[in-house]
Amino acid sequence: MGWISAGLFVILALAGVPVALIFLAIIAAWVVADPAILDVVAAQRLVMGTQSFPLLAVPLFILTGELMNISGISHRVTRFALALTRNYSGGLAKTNVVLSTLLSGMSGSANGDAAMQSKILVPQMIRNGYPAAFSAAVTASSALIAPLIPPGIGLILFGFVTDTSIGALFAAAILPGFLLASALLVLVHFQCRRNGWDPARETIEDDVPLGVAFLHSLPAILMPVLIIVGIRGGVFTPSEAGGLAVAYTLVFLVFYRETSLGELVEALRSTIVTSAAIILILAASATLTWVLTFNHVPQAIGESLLSVTDDRTVMLILLSLLLLVAGIFIEGTALILVLAPMLMPVAEALGVSPVHFGIVFVFMIHMGGITPPVGTVMFTTCAITGVSIGQFSKAIIPFLLVFLLVALILIFVPAVSTLLGGSG
Repeated sequence: MGWISAGLFVILALAGVPVALIFLAIIAAWVVADPAILDVVAAQRLVMGTQSFPLLAVPLFILTGELMNISGISHRVTRFALALTRNYSGGLAKTNVVLSTLLSGMSGSANGDAAMQSKILVPQMIRNGYPAAFSAAVTASSALIAPLIPPGIGLILFGFVTDTSIGALFAAAILPGFLLASALLVLVHFQCRRNGWDPARETIEDDVPLGVAFLHSLPAILMPVLIIVGIRGGVFTPSEAGGLAVAYTLVFLVFYRETSLGELVEALRSTIVTSAAIILILAASATLTWVLTFNHVPQAIGESLLSVTDDRTVMLILLSLLLLVAGIFIEGTALILVLAPMLMPVAEALGVSPVHFGIVFVFMIHMGGITPPVGTVMFTTCAITGVSIGQFSKAIIPFLLVFLLVALILIFVPAVSTLLGGSG
């Protein structure tokens, strides 16, 4: 039955069926094939998979990002990023990376950040002489900072399905997030210097003094800090932090008075649609995980992996390659919800810290999102910017090499992940 399920997954995925519906189809196949799996119990598991208070943080942080986008905060952060990088080679390209770092708390997802940046910065980069393919590659690559800088949705979901402290994951992701941002800035700097993309060629729009731009962007910069300090200090839970973030953003939305009623309604609609999609995947994946566990599939996978090697570093490398390949074909949220509970026991059996494994896990599956030929973040960026897959594939190669370097650092130097987050 396992091979049939795998074949069904591949066929439906190639047909373009949404991941949640694929999971439901596989569950239905197991229920029909195995009388021991009662359809009533499977239906109960669908409901139980979403009945958790910590999950409330997901729609709340999604709503926070939507409100920040329409409140005027994102525009102010963009001006700060422009002011910060305007005097350096490849200023707009570096702005792209800095903006992803600063706005990561607003989107919390790679696809959301890529879509936002593709609309905000890529047209301006192209007007100032940057190749469209390079602009799209920078945008897709920098978008992967978003899942790492708190409050990343992937970190919340990983913590939920593996029973790992979400606050510890938030704190642990800070250094890897800034490490990735720094590595991308270095790469962009040398690429722009080599190709002559200098500040003299750029016409910076909406130019403001650096100090003024910084003060205007403080609300967005401070929000992730408040969330991390509050959760780690035991002041509030992740769900309460999400509610506080929404209230925090609403204050500035009212203060700036730049939002129309139509924009507010659209933000609420977008939040509902995005949250519903995630919750549906969560319900289906929770049920699928139960069905697979009932048939001892995770145990078989764990035994097979542990029979290959008992060296935790080698195992982390193997798991990272597995996650990278899976991330190319499947959206990150679904992978977290299905694979994280299965692979966590393998990592723990070899003494890998849950927090360390969580950071590596989230990083690798999102790296798959920008990897040709079918990375989800790649498709999002190319669809909005109009860049072909072939052009993107050539431009993304240097960035993938940087990601591999960062991945090796995360694997071989656990302290990068555990220094602030602890062992979990």
